[in-house]
Amino acid sequence: MTLRQRLCSRAEPLLAQVRAHPFWTGLCDGTLQPESLWHFAEQDFRFTVPAYARALARTAAVARRPEQGALLAGAAGATFESLSRMSRELDVLADRFGTPEPAGGISPTTLAHTSFLTAVSTASLAAAIGGLLPMTWFHQQVCVDLRRRLVPGTRYTDWIAQYRPGDGFDGYVEAYLALIDDFAATASEAELALLEDSFLHGAYYELAFCEAAWQLQSWAGTTSERNS
Repeated sequence: MTLRQRLCSRAEPLLAQVRAHPFWTGLCDGTLQPESLWHFAEQDFRFTVPAYARALARTAAVARRPEQGALLAGAAGATFESLSRMSRELDVLADRFGTPEPAGGISPTTLAHTSFLTAVSTASLAAAIGGLLPMTWFHQQVCVDLRRRLVPGTRYTDWIAQYRPGDGFDGYVEAYLALIDDFAATASEAELALLEDSFLHGAYYELAFCEAAWQLQSWAGTTSERNS
C-alpha cells in the first residue's frame, strides 16, 4: 500500500462525516440558513485561505526538488489570486441574502485551524505536506459529492458552481499526491509518522470548519441551537 492509499484509508471515516454533515447537505438541497453559508465563506476568505496560501509558499521554499517547489509555489500563487474572486462572491451573497451581524472576527475554530497551518509549514517538510494535504484533497472530494447531490434550481446552485474548482485542479491534486509518495520513498519512519499525524489533524479541521459554520460559532459563545 502506498502512502497516499494509507492516508486516504485513514481519512475516509472523517471524509464520510464531512459529506454527511448538515452544512453540506443543506447546501445541496437549499435548506441551509444563509447565515451559515456567510460564516463559512467569510471565514474562508478573510482567514483560512490566506493562511493556506502562505503555508504553501513556506513549504515550497523547503521542497527537496525544484519541480516540487514549483508545484507548491504555483499553488500558493493561485490561492492568493483566488481571493479577489472570493471577495466578489461575498458581495453576491450579501446582495442576495443580506449581510449578517458581524461575528466578531476570526472564530475559535478558524484561529485554531490557521494556527495549525502556520505551525506545520514552519516545522518540517513532512509536517507541512501532510498537514496541508486535507485542504486540497477534501475540497476535491467534497466538490465531487456536491456535483452528485445538488438539487437543481435551489438557491445555492450558483454558489456551488463557483465553489467547485476549475480545470486543472484534479491534475494538481494528483501531482500533490505523487509528491507525497515520492517523499515517502526516502523518508524515515519518524518522518512518515509525523506526516500521517499532521494529515489527520488537518483532516479533523476540515470537519470542524463546516461544523463551526453550521453552529455560527463565535467567541461570545453565541451559536444557533440547531438540535433543540
